[in-house]
Parts: sequence; structure tokens; C-alpha cells
Amino acid sequence: MYDLIGDIHGHADELRALLTYLGYHPDAAGTFRHPDNRQVIFLGDYVDRGPKIRETLQLVRGMVDGGAALAILGNHEYNAMAYALPDPAGGYLRAHNRVHTEQHQATLDAFATPALQAEWQAYLAWFYTLPLALELPGLRAVHACWEPRHIAYLRAELPDLRLTPDFIARASRSGGPEIDAVEITLKGREALLPQSLGFLDKGGHYRTKTRVRWWTNPLTATYDTYFMEDLPELRGQPVANLDPWYYQEEKPVFFGHYWLHGAPQLLQPHAACLDYSVAKGGQLVGYRWDGEQTLRPEKLVWVP
Repeated sequence: MYDLIGDIHGHADELRALLTYLGYHPDAAGTFRHPDNRQVIFLGDYVDRGPKIRETLQLVRGMVDGGAALAILGNHEYNAMAYALPDPAGGYLRAHNRVHTEQHQATLDAFATPALQAEWQAYLAWFYTLPLALELPGLRAVHACWEPRHIAYLRAELPDLRLTPDFIARASRSGGPEIDAVEITLKGREALLPQSLGFLDKGGHYRTKTRVRWWTNPLTATYDTYFMEDLPELRGQPVANLDPWYYQEEKPVFFGHYWLHGAPQLLQPHAACLDYSVAKGGQLVGYRWDGEQTLRPEKLVWVP
């Protein structure tokens, strides 16, 4: 049926190894295919961080264009699109400041020569063809968070859930529904930390909000099992005064984005995160899906 693969971030060698392990092999044109006509679903974040971004894009797009894969948009592709779009008020929709440029530097370096600039522009145009999420018979795929109200809003605003420059411009302004829908779908749900607490993120920036495990019931959780950031001051304390919504539908949902560590495991019977930090020395992880509605841990796949 489908083999879903998490965040790649320019690690083309690991992607080729995982595809080979899953039984995909290049055809005469170099496109990886499975002899049983299985398809891959790529969950976004193809660019930034890794050493072989151009090769990753060539491989992923080749499989999509060749009918061997489907792909959705990740927040890093979205950020690259906004970084390239001029802001009518001046500058760019994603400011070309030090922090943003450092985040994109590996991708900018991969296409730094004038001869490769046209190729990068073609990939930016291709990103507009990638949907923000997929709903297929039996499964859902999204980069960071499947929250029904935001998915419904995006479906109403965007044909086939594909972005437009105008929508990105609207989503770059605070206060509108566009920014909430895109931010949560591509970057995940966040919650304000209680007790005026804060922390320094991996980039050294002080944060007073943290991503939450939206697949976990907050009414039965403690802060250290619901917040992605583990703060010693909150360990063991029950979650209070937060939106009680969490994903509890029986249709399985696959996503990436969360930089998980350790041995890959299922989060719950109907939710699987496939981002295990390949860009930080972890594993590139997939899930071999054959139609089951209750996910099985033995179907998680990575190269030993």
C-alpha cells in the first residue's frame, strides 16, 4: 500500500538506504520504484540542515513526478517559500535576518552558484504543488498537526490544500485565521507555560510557549507527558486550564516534525510520528502501511 517516510532534511544517502531496505530500486531513469507498485508518502522537510539537499529534492521530486510517491509540504519548505516572496510593504515575507538566514543557509549554499539558481526557483515553484495535508482512504498525513477545524478552514480557502503566494502573504500577518491554520498544521500546537515559566530553545531564544503532544489527552496527562519541553518545575503536575482537544479519531494519522529521539515507537494506536532526528544523528524512519486502522509497532521501519 504506502510506505510513509519522515523528515529527511537533505540526508539523501540515508533516504536511498531506507528506500532500498523497503524494497525500492532505481529504474532505467533513476526513479526509485517498488516491484509491487507500493508508493511512498513523504511527510515534508526535505530542505535545510543536511549535506545533500539538492540530491534529496531530485530524488523526492523524481519519485513524485514518476508516480512512485506522494509528498506533502513541511514547515521548512513553507519558510523557504516565504523567504523568497517579496513583501509589498518592503523586504520579504520571511525577513532576511540573521536567524532566518542561518536556518536556510545549508539550502542557500546548495544552490549558491548562478548556474543552480534557476533549478532552485523551479523547486520553489514545485513546492506550490505540494498539499499541506493528505486524506486518503484509510489514512491521513500531515507535517505537524492534524486539527480538524484548521484542516477544514484550509480546505475551504485553498484548492486541493495547495498554497498560493497571496495566502502566504495573508498568513504572514498576525491576527488572521490564515496564520493560525498554517502555523498549527505545519509547526504544531503550542501552549503558554504556566507560572510565568520559560526556557531557552536549541537556538538560544527564550520561549514562554512550548509545543504540545496533541495526540495525548491533556485531561489525564501531567505537564511532562503533555508538553514537548520537559521543565523540572512542572514534572508530575496535572495539566490545567488548557484546551482539552486531542486527536482521538480511529483513522490513523502520520506526521513528522517533532525531533523525537531513541528507539522509534508508536505514540498511540492511531498516531505515528516518523521524525527521529536524522539531521541530529538519529534515524530516518518509515512506516510500512498495509491498510490497518490500528497501527502496529512492528511496522515501523529504519535501516539497522
